[in-house]
Amino acid sequence: MDLAPPAHVDRVASGAGRLPWPGARLGRGRILVVDDDEDSREAVAILLGGDGFEVLSAVSGEAGLAEARRALPDVVLTDLQMRPVGGLELCRRLHEIDHDLPVIVITGASDLRSALESFRAGAQDYLVKPLQYDTVVRSVEHAIARRDAKREQGELYRTLNERLVLSSIREQEHAEAEARQRAQLNTLLGNLDEGVVIADSSGRVLMANAAARTILGFRDEDLGTIAALNAVEVHDLEGRPLAHAERPIMRALRGEHFVDQEVLCIRPSGERRRVVSTGACVNADRGDVALAIVVFRDVTELKRLEQQRDEYVSLITHDLRSPLSAILLSVGGIKRSMEQMGMPVRPAERVERNVARMTGMLDELTEATSLESHGVALQRLPLDLQKLVASVVDGMGDAAVRRITIDADDTVPYVVLGDRSRLERVVGNLLANALKYSAEEAPVNARLSRTGNEVELDVIDRGIGISPDDAKMLFHRYYRASTASDRASGLGLGLYIARLIVEAQGGRIDVSSVLGQGSTFRLFLPSHSPPKPSG
Repeated sequence: MDLAPPAHVDRVASGAGRLPWPGARLGRGRILVVDDDEDSREAVAILLGGDGFEVLSAVSGEAGLAEARRALPDVVLTDLQMRPVGGLELCRRLHEIDHDLPVIVITGASDLRSALESFRAGAQDYLVKPLQYDTVVRSVEHAIARRDAKREQGELYRTLNERLVLSSIREQEHAEAEARQRAQLNTLLGNLDEGVVIADSSGRVLMANAAARTILGFRDEDLGTIAALNAVEVHDLEGRPLAHAERPIMRALRGEHFVDQEVLCIRPSGERRRVVSTGACVNADRGDVALAIVVFRDVTELKRLEQQRDEYVSLITHDLRSPLSAILLSVGGIKRSMEQMGMPVRPAERVERNVARMTGMLDELTEATSLESHGVALQRLPLDLQKLVASVVDGMGDAAVRRITIDADDTVPYVVLGDRSRLERVVGNLLANALKYSAEEAPVNARLSRTGNEVELDVIDRGIGISPDDAKMLFHRYYRASTASDRASGLGLGLYIARLIVEAQGGRIDVSSVLGQGSTFRLFLPSHSPPKPSG
């Protein structure tokens, strides 16, 4: 049996008459267990049922879908390896029924690839057999609590928006109504994890919820005015004191709407916290600002986890590069010996190709992590996108040159302000993908055009195409289209990195495709030269 029960279990009845363990909490949620292995399925069902959960079970992915449609569960636990509908497909199809339905994947495989595929499919957690019962219960309880909190928070935000609109209209004219509105808002926002501060144009802080006081480090101190709020020491991410006018509450009072302004907040105790703020305002009838609203959250722990992740990735990639380098050197020596003895060297060349492939995957993983954490460092200079595309094509070899055609109007300027090496990587990635996912001699077209203040590059192939569902996710991290699985060789980071690079240069990238007919990847960048006069 893969599931180890907790030590306090002393009786479990089977069937509909199952009894809870002593002290179990009843009505804790409905759980659907999907597993084609009867022993594992029954072990999970009996133990969860004995601990107060309502447990439904299904012997296959199809049966699990039918059961979920009949009675929507709070959480689904599914085995990964089932036929014909496996755990990943079941996860995707369950989310068509309910996008927020928590799915926990259970499998005997502990490899990174299975975990990544599970999370890409929408799984909330990934558990490896043999299971410990306490681990299963914690995962189930966390999934239920997270879903409940998300629903409650959504309702609170909707209610908050309604209340703020009403209170802003009558704020000056009805003092008593204002006090009642403020009391209602304090009650409404008291349990939010995010801090909320509302101030008016006169400098009064109308509301600061408990989360706001905690994040800013206030206890019983008076927060009745903006002056008290601005007494908190705030620095930018470089450690420099933040200008008074750039503080979130002051920006909102000026009428600015902004998202995710990150600062370093130094509490009165001296503790440093990373805080992300979003601000908006409510205007009075005359158009001036009546209320400033700032919502902020403490991301210190999140940043710490991201740093740990970066360090972990850096450690792994560093430790993997050394043996890969040793393998490559050894194979080079073996290859020379084989050549000298007149032996075929194809096996050695195959090893070299695989080492190069793994090195490329490590490079992608390192770069994606760096771009997420530190942003894209750009050296932006004027450059001709038509010449850049031609240069990339020339560097791809004779076979690519024969297949790729470049269409452009030589009288139109295609000058953009960009980072040459970064853009060369993006263009090279798009062209390489077009060649890879097309027939061996199928043509690929790189078409340049100019529309208004944008330069557009279309990379058009006549290959296998991409499904609409895949196209929506194609530029996300670790995602690879299902139609490309037999040809894909990386981690699914190439297009994700391309999107980060293009967006950092003020552009955008998208795709349109028809299965079996081909795809068009479109790259848009701001022009650095005025459009050609008409006529």
